[in-house]
Amino acid sequence: MAFNLITRSDIYYFLKELCAPKESCDYVWDINLDSLREQGYSVLFVDLDSTLLSYDQRFLSLKHLNWVQTCKEYGFKVVILSNNRSRRRVKRVLEQIQCDGMYMACKPFTFGIHYLARLYNLDLSKSVVIGDQVFKDVVVGNWLKLYTVLVKPLDIKQSFLFRMQKELEYIILRTFC
Repeated sequence: MAFNLITRSDIYYFLKELCAPKESCDYVWDINLDSLREQGYSVLFVDLDSTLLSYDQRFLSLKHLNWVQTCKEYGFKVVILSNNRSRRRVKRVLEQIQCDGMYMACKPFTFGIHYLARLYNLDLSKSVVIGDQVFKDVVVGNWLKLYTVLVKPLDIKQSFLFRMQKELEYIILRTFC
């Protein structure tokens, strides 16, 4: 007697639940902040690299600075959640935008978000994760059942491995969204 421990429908469900963002936009400034606020969200966990800042930039552009300021004016707590290993790079941006955050968050694992939620007394049920990568930003948000927003990456030039990851993400998004 053979038992199928994992069926094709289990895999489909897993990929759809973890990898499909609730919303997709081209850029962060395309996100409907009015709608998020009306739905009761108050915390924005935002990825840094290729979401707010390209890899060759040291400081946020004026457009991204204005978007962060607009989020604050809407009453959102903006928290940077970055996998970047450079404490100096992340700290420079945190000081520039006067927000809290974390470097080396190890997304898609959830301990970075849990740590920040405890540290700053944030309600995860009222939180949104915004980022440019399905396998990191969207998965960590969906894993915690948060609202997830996928934006297009700012960086055009990418490594071969990153391009392959993006191609796989595109296939998953096309299949499940």
